[in-house]
Amino acid sequence: MILKKNIREYANDFFNLMFPRVCINCRTILVYQEEHLCTACRLSIPKTGFHLKKDNPLFQKFVSEPKVKEVATYMHFNKFGIAQKIIHELKYNNRPEIGIMMGRWYAQELKEAKWNFDMIISVPLHPSKLKKRGYNQSDQIALGISEVLGIPVEKDIASRIRKTTTQTKKSKVQRWQNLDSVYQINKPEQIEGKNLLIVDDVLTTGATIGQLVSEISKFPVNNIFIATIAAGQ
Repeated sequence: MILKKNIREYANDFFNLMFPRVCINCRTILVYQEEHLCTACRLSIPKTGFHLKKDNPLFQKFVSEPKVKEVATYMHFNKFGIAQKIIHELKYNNRPEIGIMMGRWYAQELKEAKWNFDMIISVPLHPSKLKKRGYNQSDQIALGISEVLGIPVEKDIASRIRKTTTQTKKSKVQRWQNLDSVYQINKPEQIEGKNLLIVDDVLTTGATIGQLVSEISKFPVNNIFIATIAAGQ
């Protein structure tokens, strides 16, 4: 048993020597126990602290939804900043494990907020995009949160039934129009009377999550909480 362990460790050391792991942000070589980000870059993440500030700018985007009780994000999204690099790696470079890592990190902070929810729902992708990417990045974040908090993720509650054009460069009104009637709630009986946490990767205008919240709110759910990994202006 010890021999096998030593062989495995030597193999890992050799692999890392030949193909060193580098930090997503600064590209320096990662050392033992660093995961995707070096310690210096992890400490430089522009955290928002919004989970401890109820009346924050993100919550204001959902004031018309009475069932939404809390809205927060882990870090500020700035062009060319660390948050953009993390999200890019997660979504476009086939690295779903980054979503799980970020979910775990954020869950540790959400413990401080003491939000009372008993089910996690991730914002679904359209089947064509899911097939192309191979995974839903929001699922991965939700799984990381679930792992730390011990609250289940329910993936089949909602689905995306209409394919839309990219939200990039659209105005706030155009984003909402683009997402009209895009989601469907498949199992309303499972969310009845529940407190839900809705998870996504990035929140900008709130249009994407807002449309899902609107569909969910048609059913007798209790409270809705929203958490994302990054938020833009």
